[in-house]
Amino acid sequence: MEGSTVAGSQDGQIASPRRAPSQQRSRERVERMLAAASALIAEQGSDVMRMGEVAERAGVSIGSLYQFFPDKRAIIWALAERHTAESQACIAAALAPVSDAEGLRRAFSELVDIYYGLFLAEPVMRDIWSGTQADKALRELELADSRANAEFLTAVLK
Repeated sequence: MEGSTVAGSQDGQIASPRRAPSQQRSRERVERMLAAASALIAEQGSDVMRMGEVAERAGVSIGSLYQFFPDKRAIIWALAERHTAESQACIAAALAPVSDAEGLRRAFSELVDIYYGLFLAEPVMRDIWSGTQADKALRELELADSRANAEFLTAVLK
């Protein structure tokens, strides 16, 4: 989110956060907003979630929410980016010590188990993944994540 700018939603692009929080207080407020959105998505799904509910649950004004997230898609984008970064770090850590085919098999098997566990434990991740598949602009994030994961695997295979 750092340094994000607004992209138009009309042409299929995601509206990124309007501004990146620079002060600690603002970063904490954004974290509350994302936590509130995550909880609402877990409870009712992203399709039903409303911006007013996010603001209310986060304890911020609707104007404050719109300062950082111009629309619901921007919130989902931010959550997807967060989960993507976490998954890429997990994959990189699992593949880092691999030095042979057996190590790769073991690491890959462990990653499948980890991902399965995450999807069971985090209903938000399932909803976000589902949302990325249904939204062209969000699919671009998913595609970039897949390419990054392929690069990790390619580096190990070399």
